[in-house]
Amino acid sequence: MNSKEKIIEKYIELVLRKKSPEISVTEICEETGICRKTFYRHFRDRYAIIEDIFVNDIEVPLRMCLRINAGNDYYVQMIYQSFLTKKDFYIIAIREEGNNSLFENIISKLMVLNYEELPQIGWNGAELEYLSYKFATTQAFLLRKWIRGGMKESPEFMARIYLTGLPDRSMLHNP
Repeated sequence: MNSKEKIIEKYIELVLRKKSPEISVTEICEETGICRKTFYRHFRDRYAIIEDIFVNDIEVPLRMCLRINAGNDYYVQMIYQSFLTKKDFYIIAIREEGNNSLFENIISKLMVLNYEELPQIGWNGAELEYLSYKFATTQAFLLRKWIRGGMKESPEFMARIYLTGLPDRSMLHNP
């Protein structure tokens, strides 16, 4: 196992042990027995570890789905399924708020994926930017609620919820 893998593994272990995503670089270095210089060779800060975990657990499988032209149902299910790989870690990691948090990583990474994929459907310009953001934030908020709730519902259930559209207001009856 190389030093980068040790750092990631130790970070996850510390988060699970301390029940907090707020682990310092000093703690990570002490626990892994590496110097800060080695840490910073791999990561700009502790938030970059979360980003790396997200990329490996979530983004890589999603990009594979896109390469094989998986349908929307499968693609969205894969998002939820991927979070289950480190369920206990993500339940704790989602608690952290602010810039570079897991939640912010989810939004930014999903926005990039959407931005890359939506032009194939014919969207571009401001429409592309706003729709990429809309889909990323909607998914991120739904993911956060699911993760904070203990990930009890199945990925299939969550995909169905996400993919269900709003009812047409003209079809609603007024009392």
